[in-house]
Amino acid sequence: MSKVSSITVANRDIPQKVPFETAKGRTEVGHALIVTIRSGDGLEGRGDGTPVQYVTGETRESVTSDIGAMSEHLRDWPVDNWLGFCREARRALPKSSTTCAALEIAMVDLFCKKHGIPMATFFGGVKDSVVSDLTIPILPPEQAHELAKEAAGTYSSLKIKVGGKDRDEDLERVRQIHLGAPKAKLRIDANQGFAADEAVQFVRKMNDLGIVPELVEQPVNRDDIEGLRYVKENIEEPVIADEAAVDPASVMKLLKAGAVDGVNIKLMKSGFTGALDIIALCRAEGKKLMIGCMLESPVGIGAAAHIACGTGAFDFLDLDADVLGKPTGIEQNYKRTGEVLSVKL
Repeated sequence: MSKVSSITVANRDIPQKVPFETAKGRTEVGHALIVTIRSGDGLEGRGDGTPVQYVTGETRESVTSDIGAMSEHLRDWPVDNWLGFCREARRALPKSSTTCAALEIAMVDLFCKKHGIPMATFFGGVKDSVVSDLTIPILPPEQAHELAKEAAGTYSSLKIKVGGKDRDEDLERVRQIHLGAPKAKLRIDANQGFAADEAVQFVRKMNDLGIVPELVEQPVNRDDIEGLRYVKENIEEPVIADEAAVDPASVMKLLKAGAVDGVNIKLMKSGFTGALDIIALCRAEGKKLMIGCMLESPVGIGAAAHIACGTGAFDFLDLDADVLGKPTGIEQNYKRTGEVLSVKL
């Protein structure tokens, strides 16, 4: 019986092509952690843990420490019992979502390699490609315009970060991006940067300019469920939760409150197991699904592409960290051609 022989973790810094600024901060380097699980028969599975502290409360140091603890705790675990492995990691580390996600991705990768199947096939094999948007961070409007012009021939959807210090500049950034890529669908992401009434007024001002966003993502604070519902009830565009939707329990709370039109699943929040539960919850309620990322390495982007292709569950995809960051040289289990990510089935 094939068993886990070791679990190791390595830092991987990923410089960004332009500073990645949102309403919650600014970074010039993504900080990924590559987790490798080896089995006694010589196979390796890889996972990605890229923590964002304001989302899950984790740091690179905490994830590294947690992986070290799990390397002893989960040694000799049967590879075929991948689900038991994932559940035990979450039982042992109930507040370490990104750590558990990295372990889950690596373990499922190892299981798939052992059985000779692509990860997308493991998740259902619905299709072999998906289409992602491209994110334009908080930048001066003129610079955002140039990025939009450059992207216009490749990307049919652009996600725009707003919620900065200057609301007029936010609106001008959106306008300039629309001028630079007039045929692109625009998705607005405030990263909790607005009050509820501000969010409604911002969308209405966009509409007055003839710009109708495809969706509005996390316009208000993650704890402001009433605010989310207010925005949902006062604009026509779908309201998508991100930071407020970190796990199945929080998603269930949002759905019960009637606060959102859909949620953004990110593996660094939910891992594979949580993602599957959230997909089921949202499908049962007829809600929209988005899958996004947190400046992961190609390991994390590949994992997200495989579950997206395998389940065929997602209405919107925001898997662009591999093009926002400079090339890493990390081996990929997917192929990108512009906005299209494709996998083998």
